[in-house]
Amino acid sequence: MTRRVAVSLWSVPEPAQDPTLSTLRTAGLDHVHWDLTDGVFAAAGGFPADRARTLTAAHGLRAEAHLMVTDPLAHVDAWTDFCELVVVHAETPDHLAALRRIEKRGARAGLALSPGTPADVVPPGELAVLVMSIVPGQAGSTFTPSTLGTVRELRTGDPDRLVGLDGGVQRRHLDDIRQAGASWLVSGTDLTGAGDPAGWLADARA
Repeated sequence: MTRRVAVSLWSVPEPAQDPTLSTLRTAGLDHVHWDLTDGVFAAAGGFPADRARTLTAAHGLRAEAHLMVTDPLAHVDAWTDFCELVVVHAETPDHLAALRRIEKRGARAGLALSPGTPADVVPPGELAVLVMSIVPGQAGSTFTPSTLGTVRELRTGDPDRLVGLDGGVQRRHLDDIRQAGASWLVSGTDLTGAGDPAGWLADARA
């Protein structure tokens, strides 16, 4: 069963972000996934922490952050102020220091794996792991089915770990994602544009 479903607003124009969250909240959404990039590690985009905090509070949602930046440690404090989970990338040189800082600030730490990064880079313990099924920062890209193998490997190694999938996730992928063992998923375009968001969320949690 998928324990956590979050929406990404990366591709939603700013004027539509507030009404989109309102619609999804009514449909049963609990979590919003905020992306931040620096234009170096990943294509420029995402949200400043202040705007993300305002939108989160306005809709009574629980927040998580995904820092697709070369220096995550420099950004951690702003996001742990209001996010319960903050994710940094395994491919960044100071990710271990950033993970320690996240935990010190009282939030849950998560490690993201870009496509091609092996599961065995994840240290043992209680880290949440977010498997990227597209290149970071390339919102709207096609879901890569081979990343389900990474999810399976992580789930086999630690059946209780929170393992997520992010990037190109559509409603038609949900059965395969569930069978691979993902307990957390992030969807952007397909969920924000769904004609039946309540049904989408119910299918994800089935």
